[in-house]
Amino acid sequence: MAMINFDCPECGHNLEVDARGAGFIVKCPECSNPLQIPGLPPSHRWRYWIFPVVTLLVLLALFGTTAWFVRHSRTLRAELADQQQAFSEFQQGAQAAALQQEAAIARLTTAVEEAQVASSAALAEAALDAMEEAESLAREFEEAAKNFLDNSPVARASLLREHMKRVVEAAKNTLPAAPVLTDVGPGRGIRGRQIVFPVLPGPEGQSLRENAEITAIDDDKVSVRFAGGSATYALSELHPGVAAYLPVDPLQVLSQRQWNAEVIRVHQLRTAQRDDRLAQLRRAIESRLPPDRE
Repeated sequence: MAMINFDCPECGHNLEVDARGAGFIVKCPECSNPLQIPGLPPSHRWRYWIFPVVTLLVLLALFGTTAWFVRHSRTLRAELADQQQAFSEFQQGAQAAALQQEAAIARLTTAVEEAQVASSAALAEAALDAMEEAESLAREFEEAAKNFLDNSPVARASLLREHMKRVVEAAKNTLPAAPVLTDVGPGRGIRGRQIVFPVLPGPEGQSLRENAEITAIDDDKVSVRFAGGSATYALSELHPGVAAYLPVDPLQVLSQRQWNAEVIRVHQLRTAQRDDRLAQLRRAIESRLPPDRE
């Protein structure tokens, strides 16, 4: 708080009062002479007001920043909602196309099983027509799926998460030893379970720790305690089967720098498997055609 310092004009006694008393008339405590408290000099008045002004400017800046963040978060939420809607529509379309493919393949399979060497040319032609329909649907589905994966991070993450979920589940059977799971009270363990791995394996199955108890999980980081100390590992540094017993996103089992390449590999693998099934059906149908058919 600013103070006013002045001398009594009668006795010279020095006085110091709060700046809020400027202009008031008081008695000198030394000589009782009435005197008026002078005002603050201009330089002191400027200092008196600078703090409230700066405070106001800071508050205005904070308000503006908060408003920007609110608008930005609304925009992000809207974009996320649009992307989720697009992904939902893609899933519905993909499911419909997949059902059509499966129906066409089922029809072909039935036709092949029922066809005999003496089958009529008309039956063989019908089977080939159905085969071409299935192949055309497969090409359309492949093009639509590829375009959507190229333009939708949500679709890529969903495809990879589904694939890694199967990888993690299958990897349970290749652990050196199954973990010991024990129910514990609230506030202990991981979601009410104590999880101890007799052998905590690395990505290739090598032994990292023995009798490692899971003590905490933070996103893709797993903290463990063992005899003689503790350690923290990324999920990608552990055997995939470990994640099967932890409440984690299976996508985190794969290092993030591998995500894009793995999405391409998984998509190509699924496409190759589908094309192989179609090729097998075509060969089976063609083997039933009359020998003189060109």
